[in-house]
Amino acid sequence: MIRTGLVLLLLIAAALPGQAQQPVSQDWLDSTVEDVRETHDLIALGAAVIGIDGDPIVAVSGTVTIKSDTPVSPQDAWHIGSNTKALTALLYARLVEDGQAEWGATLNELFPDMTDMDAGWSDVTVEDLFAHRSGVGQTGPFWIMARRADDASVREQRLKTTQDRLRKPPGEIGEFEYSNLNYIIAGAAIETLLDMDWEDAMRAYVLNVPGGEWSEGWGFGPPQTGLQGHGPGMFGGLVPKGRGVGADNPQALGPAGTLHAPLASHVRLLREFLRDDSELVPVSVREKLFTPHPDEAATYAMGWGVSDRSDIGRAYEHAGSNTMWLSRVMIAPELGIALVIDTNQYSDPAVDATAQLRDEIISHVQKGREVSSK
Repeated sequence: MIRTGLVLLLLIAAALPGQAQQPVSQDWLDSTVEDVRETHDLIALGAAVIGIDGDPIVAVSGTVTIKSDTPVSPQDAWHIGSNTKALTALLYARLVEDGQAEWGATLNELFPDMTDMDAGWSDVTVEDLFAHRSGVGQTGPFWIMARRADDASVREQRLKTTQDRLRKPPGEIGEFEYSNLNYIIAGAAIETLLDMDWEDAMRAYVLNVPGGEWSEGWGFGPPQTGLQGHGPGMFGGLVPKGRGVGADNPQALGPAGTLHAPLASHVRLLREFLRDDSELVPVSVREKLFTPHPDEAATYAMGWGVSDRSDIGRAYEHAGSNTMWLSRVMIAPELGIALVIDTNQYSDPAVDATAQLRDEIISHVQKGREVSSK
């Protein structure tokens, strides 16, 4: 009777809320992050893994700057670069759900007061912007330098950037060309719809939603405490870039890539894309944002790269960098996990390290599933 009672207690405990099996253990992730960082000689490396249930497992290694002995903290924020794009697309999707925007809206409809828009843009839609198939092309270094010296409000800068481009004929509409300008224009469209800065809209509709367990620590531009990004020094090597305007792209580029977040908050938000009961990302929104555009032959959706892998099925990935940080994210529905991997430098070793760590996490989760199924 005692043995039977103990078994029953263990079964009941396993079924209680908060007792969901974690996809990786804390010890394993700690040691793996440390090993990968040391192998590739990175300044700092962090990762977070989360399942559909349970809390994120977060591991970090290294120091806040190359010149510091201060260790990175699990609570530190990391710049996520172009992984901002998926969240700008999510913002627009939430406006659609709220009845304030529409899918299929053309550039003429998004900017109704722009009477001198080139006629070639008439059929380009908001989906084309999010999928990098609009024909807008690139911004370029001269645009970045001009924005750093621009005294106009950030909303005025985004709108003027949009107007200057849309007065000219488009490039190859329908051809994939990855460009920050697509998301700057989408951000300007959101600001026009709401009469609100993109930053304020992101806070209100995505980042700081009441009750959102992912809402802690998000911000715009370089983190103001903890970690710093790194870039090439005048005499070679990497140097910390501080916390001022030179430590990130211009604020006008925001919708394409200026967010920062702690690992736990970022991966908690990504988990909402896995949950069928999510209020932030309802199933209809998830399906829209994850659907390759313009058709299933495409490999990019709304801010997400789409791949069909032999080992884990369909996966949604993205990477982002402002040339001083690197952030890599993945959502793997068949594995039931989301992961974030960040480093505070951008270099070939950083690219290799984040890819290696992603693959090691996936392999470890798969092996754990195989063992538990036996």
